[in-house]
Parts: sequence; C-alpha cells; structure tokens
Amino acid sequence: MAKNIQDELVDVGKDILKSVSAAIDSNDYSKLASDITRSVKSVSIPRHTTYSSGGKGRVYRQQFNAARIQRQIPFLQKKVNKSEGFLTVFFGTFFGAITGVGALLAAIAAATGSTVATPIAIALGAIFGMLCFVIHKGAKKQKLTKKYYDYGRVLGTVEYFDISALAQRCLKRDETVLKDIKELIKEGYLPRARLDATEKTCMITDNAYQMYLGAEKDRVERERKELEEANKKARQEAGLPGTAKDILSDGTEYIKFVRTINDKIPDTEEMSDKLYRLEEIMNKIFAQVRKNPESADELHKLMDYYLPTTKKLLSAYIELEKQPDLDNVTKTKAEISDAMDTINEAFENLLDSLFQDMAWDISSDISVMKTMMAQDGLTAEGQGVAMQMKSE
Repeated sequence: MAKNIQDELVDVGKDILKSVSAAIDSNDYSKLASDITRSVKSVSIPRHTTYSSGGKGRVYRQQFNAARIQRQIPFLQKKVNKSEGFLTVFFGTFFGAITGVGALLAAIAAATGSTVATPIAIALGAIFGMLCFVIHKGAKKQKLTKKYYDYGRVLGTVEYFDISALAQRCLKRDETVLKDIKELIKEGYLPRARLDATEKTCMITDNAYQMYLGAEKDRVERERKELEEANKKARQEAGLPGTAKDILSDGTEYIKFVRTINDKIPDTEEMSDKLYRLEEIMNKIFAQVRKNPESADELHKLMDYYLPTTKKLLSAYIELEKQPDLDNVTKTKAEISDAMDTINEAFENLLDSLFQDMAWDISSDISVMKTMMAQDGLTAEGQGVAMQMKSE
C-alpha cells in the first residue's frame, strides 16, 4: 500500500535523525549534508491524487499553491520551520565544545613552553569565538520563531492589531511586544507587515495598509478643516466683549467633555443618540452667541448651573457603566437617561429663545415693508385701495 505524504515526512525525519546520530558517533560529518539532502529529495509530492469510490476512479487535481494561500491566516502567512535555528545551535554547541577544549589544551601547552601550541591555540580560539557567535544567532532565531507562532496563535485571522492590546493578552510590556514585532519584520517573518506612524498599530496585509492610508488622508483633511474652523471662530471671537468670550471658552470645554463621554458609550445605546443631540444643540447655542454677543446675557443659568449639573450626571453615568448590572445601577442609569431628555428639551427651548428677538425684528421689518408697498400701490391690496379712492 502506497504511503501518504504525512507518513513519508515522518520517515524522512527518522532518516535525518539517524544520519546526524551516525555522524556524531563516527565523528565524520563529511557525508552528513549529502545524506540529509538525499532524504529530503526522496519525498514525492503528488500533483494528482486518485480516490476510488464504488469501483469508479476519480482524479482530483490539487492546486497546492492556491490551497496553501487559502489555508494561511494573515499573521502566519509565511511558512517558517518551527525548529528554525535548532541545527545551528546543536552543531555549533557540539563543535564549539570540541574547539573550546582544544583551544584550552593548546593554551596550557603554550604556557608550558611549547612554541607549536601557541598558533594552534590562537586559531582554535578564533574558531571557538566564531562558533559562539553562530550559537547566539541560532538561539536568537529559535526564540524569534517561537514568538512568531505564539503571537500568531493569539492574533488568529486579524489583518491588523493594536500593539498594546496584544501586549495585554500576552502579559508583556508594550515596548517588548513592539520590539519583537519590529524584529519579526526585519528578519522577514512578516513580509507584508507595516507599522503606523505612531507605532501603535501593525497592519499585516496590503489591504489593511491601504485602509490605513485612506484613514490617514481623511484624518489630515479633517484636522485641516477643524483648524480652519478654529481660526474662523477665533477671528469671530476677537472683537467680542469679555462676557461672551468667557462663555464661549467654557462652552467649548463642555462640548469636548460631552464628546469624550459619548466616545465611551456604544453607539448602539439610546444614551449615545441623546448626547449627539445635546452636542448639536450646544454648538448651535454658542454659534448664536458669536453672531449676537448680546445674547450671552441670557446664558448665566446655563453656564452656572445647567451645564455643570449635566457634567456631573454624565460622569456618574460613565462610572455606573463600569459596574455590574445590579438593580440599583440599572435604575440610576435609566433615571439619568430620562433626565437627558429633559435637559435636551430645555436647551432646545433656550436656543429658540435666543432667536426670539431676531424673529420679532424680522416680523416688524416685514410688516413695515408690506405697509410701504401697499401705500405705493405695489401690492394687490394697495392697488384695490387706490382704485377705490379714484372712484370716490
């Protein structure tokens, strides 16, 4: 019965082990490399696999490259021998022990006056030093390979990951994990991986990197617009009276606080929608103060009581979010959520009141304009009055 590929690989492993053992026992390593090469080449990887079913043979063409790509997960996309560096350490240690002992004996002989032993001691010492370096490189390769597979098991199929999050899951320091990832990239274990500008996120695939570049472009554009808006607001506020400036400064801080709180609440929660609405109303209130500084006089209660109280409620809500879903916790969160409805309604009414004087002024202007147009006979009502006066 023909052996399958797994059985052949097991046999090859046994042959290689026998070859190494024989070389060590005989102290003859001249044929070791050729023996290992011959054993590896003896494995036959079939291009076709035949299966029999009900007396009928079916041939399935196995596209190994495509199948391997499908099986690969993003982090472990490069096939690395798990025993990488083992042979280097093994043979380096073996020959290092021999040359080390030889160098020591030669040095002792040289110390006793043997002139021939001196150059031998120097040569063996140099070889020993080189072998120590080789052992160090091999051991480093072994450790790095282990880290490669350890991180791969943790990350699974993600295309990008946060360095700090990986460090937490592996119970390591952020700096240690970042150093390991950089080393893996440098040594070619992660051929497509890249770190972001802050070195806080690692993107394993080209797709993730393209998404990052798009996000970076959007961030730069967003920051540019925010800077323009900030400069525009600064110009608007430059000529405002002191009271309006103070209110706008405090108002900006409150808006930032609400946004920070909202970032900590999932968008799926109803509370998040209420905070989006609150931020929108507050922005409109303070925008009106910039346009009409006199309206700042109407905002004393808002700034001195309503906003500080709202800040306390939201801070309490975030603390409750961290607690288990106990009855009192759930009840208190619901009460704060209901209170936000009242707060939003009150702020909307306040915003409406800020436009009240403007509405009165506009209504007055419209009334005066209609009267003047009527007097000049420019409207249907004015033309009717003019015709009536002529008939009389």
